[in-house]
Amino acid sequence: MASITSGAISLQKKLEEIACYFSAMAVATMMSITVLEVMARALFSKSLPGAYEYVSLMFVYLIYLGLGYSQRRDAHITVGILYDHLPRTVRKIVQGSYLLLAFLFFGALTWTSAESAWSNYTMGDTILGIVEVKTWWARAGIPIGLGLFSLRFLIQLSNLIANNELLEEAAINEFPPQASAEDEKKL
Repeated sequence: MASITSGAISLQKKLEEIACYFSAMAVATMMSITVLEVMARALFSKSLPGAYEYVSLMFVYLIYLGLGYSQRRDAHITVGILYDHLPRTVRKIVQGSYLLLAFLFFGALTWTSAESAWSNYTMGDTILGIVEVKTWWARAGIPIGLGLFSLRFLIQLSNLIANNELLEEAAINEFPPQASAEDEKKL
């Protein structure tokens, strides 16, 4: 059973990293389209058909595909004014409640966004402009990103229960802080 669990966690990590690469490719594609659009307007006084539509739809990948990886690294913005001063046992209760609620909430969002993406695919939803752009491929990124995000909450909750490890401890163990060039000079 332990090997199945560790295999599933390893698969989750790989999928989160692959999703981040797709997010980075979306950024590169968005930048390329934007540069081509600016050049076309400057040189030929013409706009690239569909450029705005494709760039705006690719924001979905930029936003949603990195959520799980960021959660794994404990890299989301947090305000710990009160939390940081709580005793460890209380922090475990707060964090366990948060992880359970987040898993349920984002699991429900995953389901509804998947239904919406499928509905848009079967309907043939498009953005009408000079070029007709299908939207299902962008909408499909939402349940993928949210699914990885909600599974990350479940993994972190099970890790909290089984290993008694808080999020901030797990993130530091997996991603230890690296010394900067100035720190290495001091050594």
